[in-house]
Amino acid sequence: MLFVITLVRIDLDDTLRSVSRLGLVFPALLLPGVGWHLLRAWGWSVAFPDEARPPFSRLFRVRLAADAISFFTVRGFTGEPLKVILMYGHVSPPVTAAAITLERLAFAVMSLVVAGVVSWVAVRRLAMPLAWDAVFTLLSILTVVTVIVLVLMARRRRGHYLAKVVTRLGRRAHRPLETSRAVRFILDMEDVLLELLRGDRRRLAILTVLPLVCYAITAFEVWLVLWTVGEPIGITAALAIETFSRLGSVASAAIPAGLGALEASHAAPVAMLGLGGGGVLALVRRVRALLWAAIGLALYPGITSGVRS
Repeated sequence: MLFVITLVRIDLDDTLRSVSRLGLVFPALLLPGVGWHLLRAWGWSVAFPDEARPPFSRLFRVRLAADAISFFTVRGFTGEPLKVILMYGHVSPPVTAAAITLERLAFAVMSLVVAGVVSWVAVRRLAMPLAWDAVFTLLSILTVVTVIVLVLMARRRRGHYLAKVVTRLGRRAHRPLETSRAVRFILDMEDVLLELLRGDRRRLAILTVLPLVCYAITAFEVWLVLWTVGEPIGITAALAIETFSRLGSVASAAIPAGLGALEASHAAPVAMLGLGGGGVLALVRRVRALLWAAIGLALYPGITSGVRS
């Protein structure tokens, strides 16, 4: 339904004219996506302990394969567990899960910070309808609240969190919950994750800067596509469009392939700024997503037996 509504509201004639302007430039528009995928795979590699870091080639294939499956199903709920399974035999599951959590947490937090800053700037520098002002203002407030909570948590450098919760629940249930394999797995993952968070400062520095670079790459992709079709925009507008598209991506995580949501979350902010080219931007992002999903399925790795400890 959302896909149909988006098609009805997009100026198809303008979109077709814009697409015709791409021509041989289209492959170049996909290059930022190559850099983004390589950097995300590297970030996941950095999140592993030094003594348990698997080959980058394996990580890259696993990431693409898991993202491909996740793209066609429910993002997060299928892709992340699949990564643990596909790394079985190379890295112990708790270590893989901890690395996934650390990388995802770093990107989520830093992306939210950037989105909050961009929203604050966009409200003050871009002429937007009242409803859009409200969306970006709420995002700014959410960022401030999240950062305050994280700062309070970061002040505590010792101790465990989940382990204490499990112990208290076990006392109330009058039985040791730690004997459960599922609970033991979660606690082992927490041990590894906290060790990674409280350990190498270089790792944390990389995982802090890398999301900013990836955000800049995707915003540059927005700018490049619109510039190519004759709709040049400034850096603030490019970042605002990318921020809203990410917000739409999070909200539509349960929609397979983001059908309709991807198109709407790209076309709407472009139109909000009084620009054309929203349809072609959505088309480029759709083709890019399908291309990488196909590559991920083609490179799908096998599962190795004999898990490492």
